[in-house]
Amino acid sequence: MKRIALIAGAAAVALAAAAYAATLFPAVDVWLYRRMAEHAMDAPDPVLAGPGELSVLLVGTGSPLPDTARAGPSTLIAAGGDLYLVDAGLDCMRNLALWHVPLDRIRGVFITHMHSDHIGELGEVQLQTWVAGRRTPLKVYGPPGIERVVAGFNEAYALDDGYRTAHHGAAFLPPSAAGMVAVPLRPDAVALDADGLKVTAITVDHGPVKPAYGYRFDYGGRSVTVSGDTSRDENLARAARGTDVLVHEALSPELVAILGDAAAKAGRWRAAKIMHDIPGYHTSPVDAARIANEAGAKLLVYTHLLPVLPNAIAERAFLRGVRDVRPDGVLLGHDGTLIRLPAHSAEMEQSSLQ
Repeated sequence: MKRIALIAGAAAVALAAAAYAATLFPAVDVWLYRRMAEHAMDAPDPVLAGPGELSVLLVGTGSPLPDTARAGPSTLIAAGGDLYLVDAGLDCMRNLALWHVPLDRIRGVFITHMHSDHIGELGEVQLQTWVAGRRTPLKVYGPPGIERVVAGFNEAYALDDGYRTAHHGAAFLPPSAAGMVAVPLRPDAVALDADGLKVTAITVDHGPVKPAYGYRFDYGGRSVTVSGDTSRDENLARAARGTDVLVHEALSPELVAILGDAAAKAGRWRAAKIMHDIPGYHTSPVDAARIANEAGAKLLVYTHLLPVLPNAIAERAFLRGVRDVRPDGVLLGHDGTLIRLPAHSAEMEQSSLQ
């Protein structure tokens, strides 16, 4: 008891001393904030890919279900110093900003399909890359219909763009660079072939959403394939043949059914219907493993995870049966997972920006 009293007394003295110091030096809080700001601004940008190197960064690995640990679906591909975003789920820009990703290097966005959870932050991608220094309109590639989506976001942000130019000046935020340009793509066509980077659109099965695409990126003798949303699709397996990394969406029918049962038991019939409906146009973790095997993918990375996986127990249940199909070369994605692929090599370097 004596020791506890001594500790409590010392703590009280320390608090009193801190309060007294604050009255003598009222600017100490501002001084501390200045040090914190300088430290934050001085943080270096991450090296996502070296010269000639291809890499994939999982920006958001979540789904439409609310998840405090995962942003909406979004994947960043780095080809040397050029960056490309695949889909723009909610909070993807928050993650990119928190990780100090150089937004002015984002050369374009590839939209897999027009579901809201894949396009929801497209306006902020446009705005933040412009503020970061983009000097030409942002190209947005996608299936037919991307023109309507881009036109809608351009109109929604038109007033805001004008306000910001008026405030900061046209030299800093040129109106000619604001906004986006839609680039509609034909099914299974080459979307981009420049500076050593080839991007191919892949038709996948996400009906009634038609067409829906995945994308394959080839650069420096390495490749990354992103599935987009799809049920098990042999066309994707063919297009991903020999890919280094297959980033594939996954839904656990067993866990989603449990959520549906719980919703029905609680009288939440709308939630129960949604849980009943969604498995039909997504891929189970086991089937995604089979697709990876058919493609000969060296590494399978799960993203767009359904349902929410709050802990290691849920993650283990989600992956049940995968090891029986694919014992090695499987990774459950998390926001911030970075995989670098050195040019003309078989090496993979995995790290995290979180």
